[in-house]
Amino acid sequence: KLEKVVPTKRMTYWLGDDFAFAAALPFNEAPATNGNGTMVGFSVGSADEVTRMYDKAIELGAACEGEPGQRGPRFSAYVRDLDRNKICFTD
Repeated sequence: KLEKVVPTKRMTYWLGDDFAFAAALPFNEAPATNGNGTMVGFSVGSADEVTRMYDKAIELGAACEGEPGQRGPRFSAYVRDLDRNKICFTD
């Protein structure tokens, strides 16, 4: 089952039983590209695993887009891979 939630003028968010998907306009209003407006997120189960994944990504050459920390109700971190794709790790 796929449920549409939080539709706004800027973004629509869908939830499945074990995944989430969102489509949104880039926050900076510039054209969407692999480096702007796209992001893949992984729910990794714990704050420790968020930090471990972030540290490994940085070790392998990713760029920091947000160090591990509490963001609202979730502990998360953001990196950009070598192709400039944004990746989120969250508990």
